Amino acid sequence: MRNKFHKLLSMFLVMLIVINQFGNITVLAESLAEQPERSLTIEVDQEEAALGEQFQLRVRGTPDLLNALVIDKSEDLIEGEVKQLNDYERLITYSSQHSGKYELTARSGDIQSNTVSIEISVPEESTSESFNIPEESLSESFNEARSSEPSITQESQIERQEELLNYDIGISAERPTLPSRHTQTLKGYIQGGAGDILEEYGEMVVRVPRASIGLIEFIRVEVADDSPLKPLAFYQEGTDVVFPFTFDYEGLNEAAQSYTFSITFEVAFFQSGGTEPNNDFQVSLTYAERAANTEFSITPIPSSRPIFSKLYYGSREIDSQGNLGNLLIDGQDVTNSNKFILQVNYEGSRKDGVVVTDVLPQGTTLAPNPTTWSSTGNREPISGGVRIAEVTNPGEANVRTHYVSEEFVDKVSFNKETNTLVVDFGNLAEGQSYFIEYALEVTDVDLFNEGRQEDGFSRNRASMTYNNQVMSRDYRLRIPESNLPAISLRKSVDKNVINLNENELTYTLHVSMFSGTSNTLVIEDVLEEGMEFVSFLSDIPSFIDAEVNNGIVRFSANNTIGGPTSFTLSFKVNVEAYAVGDQILNFATLVNSDNRLNTSTVRTRKIDGRIKVIKTDENGQRLAGAKFEILSSDSQVIQEGITAENGEFLSEPLPVGSYQVREIEAPEGYLLDATVHDVFINEYSIEEVTLTIENILDTGGVELIKHAEGSGEVLQGAVFELQNREGETLQTGLTTGADGKLAIEGLAPGAYQLVETQAPTGYELDATPIEFEIERSQTAVVELTKENRLTPGGVVLTKIDDQSGEVLQGAVFELQNREGETLQTG
Repeated sequence: MRNKFHKLLSMFLVMLIVINQFGNITVLAESLAEQPERSLTIEVDQEEAALGEQFQLRVRGTPDLLNALVIDKSEDLIEGEVKQLNDYERLITYSSQHSGKYELTARSGDIQSNTVSIEISVPEESTSESFNIPEESLSESFNEARSSEPSITQESQIERQEELLNYDIGISAERPTLPSRHTQTLKGYIQGGAGDILEEYGEMVVRVPRASIGLIEFIRVEVADDSPLKPLAFYQEGTDVVFPFTFDYEGLNEAAQSYTFSITFEVAFFQSGGTEPNNDFQVSLTYAERAANTEFSITPIPSSRPIFSKLYYGSREIDSQGNLGNLLIDGQDVTNSNKFILQVNYEGSRKDGVVVTDVLPQGTTLAPNPTTWSSTGNREPISGGVRIAEVTNPGEANVRTHYVSEEFVDKVSFNKETNTLVVDFGNLAEGQSYFIEYALEVTDVDLFNEGRQEDGFSRNRASMTYNNQVMSRDYRLRIPESNLPAISLRKSVDKNVINLNENELTYTLHVSMFSGTSNTLVIEDVLEEGMEFVSFLSDIPSFIDAEVNNGIVRFSANNTIGGPTSFTLSFKVNVEAYAVGDQILNFATLVNSDNRLNTSTVRTRKIDGRIKVIKTDENGQRLAGAKFEILSSDSQVIQEGITAENGEFLSEPLPVGSYQVREIEAPEGYLLDATVHDVFINEYSIEEVTLTIENILDTGGVELIKHAEGSGEVLQGAVFELQNREGETLQTGLTTGADGKLAIEGLAPGAYQLVETQAPTGYELDATPIEFEIERSQTAVVELTKENRLTPGGVVLTKIDDQSGEVLQGAVFELQNREGETLQTG
């Protein structure tokens, strides 16, 4: 009955264990079912967004994938707040200042997500307007008086960056009214903040009525050298001449910029009494959805028949009354500039001994192939760059010209040493009229400027000798400084990611003035809340004043800056106040009169670049004393550390990159885990990367030999159980083999005892505990011995009479073994 009860109790306990185990399995399965599989998925919260509007990307994946997450996207998408919703979800905010369709994909290691897209569009109210820009040139606005106080108050960089930035264009005519066949210069500009000038907007275009332009060959389009603004070939379309411009877009997305251009041409020929000009001539400048306009008028030339005159078809100064003044010589190697015409005997009377002499300024020479009038005849120049044309009906509306240069080959000379041009016409009959055509080419600007007189101008004197008299024409010339301002401002930061132990950033403003001059350059940099100004760096040039006032870093010119030139302005800030996960935003502003042109925003994210190693045993108990090393991607040891009493080793902050963690010393009594663990610290790491590594105890063993007492014979069949020192049973049924041995392996360090529960057949049971101890890091097997004593037996001998059977008393015996050895006597 008692045995039956024990059996039933055992079966019940087994069923409880089985049910309990199945229950654990079920709970575990449910728990696993709740976790996402090892994959990445992403989705956006909307399909369309406006310029500057924020949208959110939700990323789902396992913690190890999110820890090494990379988002593949266009640089035009600006990342904002990153929020870790839980271990398996992350929310990232984006916005863009550029319209278009954008795709995003997430990846982590060799795992890649689905691809999502979003359409960024310009709000309707921004695209339907056109703008008329005031006709001030950029050079004027750049040289207006500047305020000594910062022009804006400090506000959030994020809030200001969310405002849409707009480009600005403008164009003006240098001479609103000018005489026929004189030179007109159109000056235009475009300026904008970072991201305002986009390739998707296409070309910037100027349109000028063809009827207002004289010879196409005289057109000159100029931009600053090395400027990102690039003129394309102009062409005629309908009644207009079209001047397209494009940009070198590399870097434009980051810089605030301001560029100018000029279009110079000789206006069309209109003479009093002839065809009247169709004034006013309208000029337009368009870029994307914006337009600017200007206009100019042409005054017909009155009929004139001079004996001798010299005309210049390049640029000229204009005085305060609008009158033409000194000649402005183009200092570049451009042969269609600096064009001169010498009119000879337009009056038409007979003249004897006609000789024309023209002394060119030093540092110049004849352009070898100047542009031509619309004359008939052979256009090939002679004497290094001279053409001569016969004129019919000079001064009349029906004037005609015909090149006859070949007839004067022996009558034209140019002395390069004296820079003197001489044309010997000899005797001219009544009605014989000519013009001499040539252009100046500047060969040495310094030499040209050395020849300037006290008034700052070089001289050009032409004369005509006839009938023993001389007529002279004296002109003042100078090479003007470039008046095509073009400036670019770009901002950079020395670190895009900083660790939680880094507190300083260096911001650098890259200023490029491609041409022109400015004495009012102002750059402002508003420090975001949480930033503290530390210092200016020593590379600030002497012509720039630097100051900090109420959190605004301000740079301003204290002298005229002339292009082309480039320089940098750098300063340090302290960002200790920012927390891990924060984005540190900053941009600079180019202040140009009432316009504020912003650079792109530079971004730095504060991360936690530490690695935490948690060391445990198989039961989850924390272990101290494990030593680890951290290796860089090129297998160099960069840090070592030992787990503390809490079982943790926390590294110093590490830069973004790939690392390996390897155990080099195990805790005492545990086996070394030589596994190499790969770790990646990315730019989104907002907490330390945690590794939990288990160690297995370094176990020992025991061997017991059972033998018979006295004889030493090994005994098979002795049964033992293993207990701890408190007598709790750990193992049962441990039986000695034919060699009398019993071996136990895999024992954790500690105190144990073996207790015999069944003796070999014929031997006495000895239940005395056999104590032993397994030491930490013990390598040798503990050896134990145990003797057993035979179970004692007995014999009864009865002595009787062989006849009567009567028991006999008093017989004495001795006990011997088989070998006859006496064991007992008496």
